[in-house]
Amino acid sequence: MLGLVVLLAVGGGTAWFVAGSGTGSGTASGGGEGEWSVPLASADSMDFTQGLAFAGWLTDKTVIRVQRDGVLAYDLTSGKRAWGAPSPGDQLCGATADLANGKGAVAYGSDQLCDHLAGVEAATGKITWKIKIPAEKSRVANSLTVPQIMNAGDVVVVYADDVLSGYRLSNGAKQWTARLPEGCHIKDVNAAAAQVALLLDCTFEGSGGLVQVLDPKSGAPRWRYKMGDLSLMSLMLSADPLIVRQEDGDKSSFTVLDDRGGKVSEFTTGKVDMLAMNTVAFVDGMFEQRRYAVHGDRLYLTTFPENVPGKARSGDKALAFDLKTGKQVWESSGTQPTMLNLVRADDHGLLALEVGDWRDLPPRLVRLDAATGKAAKVGELPQKYGTDGDRARAFERNGAVVIVPWTSVTAKHAVVYVDTKES
Repeated sequence: MLGLVVLLAVGGGTAWFVAGSGTGSGTASGGGEGEWSVPLASADSMDFTQGLAFAGWLTDKTVIRVQRDGVLAYDLTSGKRAWGAPSPGDQLCGATADLANGKGAVAYGSDQLCDHLAGVEAATGKITWKIKIPAEKSRVANSLTVPQIMNAGDVVVVYADDVLSGYRLSNGAKQWTARLPEGCHIKDVNAAAAQVALLLDCTFEGSGGLVQVLDPKSGAPRWRYKMGDLSLMSLMLSADPLIVRQEDGDKSSFTVLDDRGGKVSEFTTGKVDMLAMNTVAFVDGMFEQRRYAVHGDRLYLTTFPENVPGKARSGDKALAFDLKTGKQVWESSGTQPTMLNLVRADDHGLLALEVGDWRDLPPRLVRLDAATGKAAKVGELPQKYGTDGDRARAFERNGAVVIVPWTSVTAKHAVVYVDTKES
């Protein structure tokens, strides 16, 4: 399943030339004034692939949504369209999760083959280069097999058709193609500016599981670590720090390795939420976005969702682990019984969005203390945006919350902006 997305090749989408300026708070013209949103054109459709976002990017001036029919940028202050770039092919089918030096990359192709990569300038939407990449035609009718695309600093790492390669983000030039040990295949892969981390299944060769780390600029192998037998649901949770997660029934085990291939810690947790936020029915794979955050020696996870008594929603708890010792530091329920979207971790702790419920619970931005997990309210969003942040990329900047939902499963908006200092 790794690196392959089965995306229904159906018509429609949130047309780039239709989805114009956001609807601002208290204005009909889309003026921002601290709050604005862009409706998701396919919000009421049962085909959740129509509203699928491949990335949400944030710049100093804009928030950018990469979706099937194009790349759309909205001015953070006003919510008005800054620019829109239609797909160079029939449709877009992937993107880097983040920008690097103001640049991103998108995949595109036909309704049968996702076989091109293009560079995008985030300031203007200009397509700066186009190249052909390996691609695999889906064996499933009316579907599309899509590459897995990752950031590694100024290198774009692409895994498609069993080929792992690195391309220069500035001009699309191929930097390397990985050569795997004989008898091994990639079970999962992740990337960061410091390294590309592969989880290899070498069962047929007799070695079981291996971790192999590559130099992101050259693709040259740096070191290997023997994992032994891998569970079916093994994944490379993080490339830097390097964290491998394996599932064993209702428990998860985590192996933490240092930058030389030495084991730092190994620990087991209860049932944690490792479900991808950016997948929908009939979509299988992609570079999956999960509910976790890492900062320094602290790993933040969430418990598996449970129904909130008497409510039509689920809730979870945040967990903090010390990566050096593997010990759980704390568990926190936040300030409200709802799902948490982990925005980012820093020296002060964990910043999270309590996603709320549009029926009865306004979303909240909260901070969980690094040492104790004690939750404090930072700001509140209008109740109408409840659940929009459940399966979404969430950003925060100076008290302003920006939400870019991955799919229409729990969302009615394509983009939400709320300055909680003014709300």
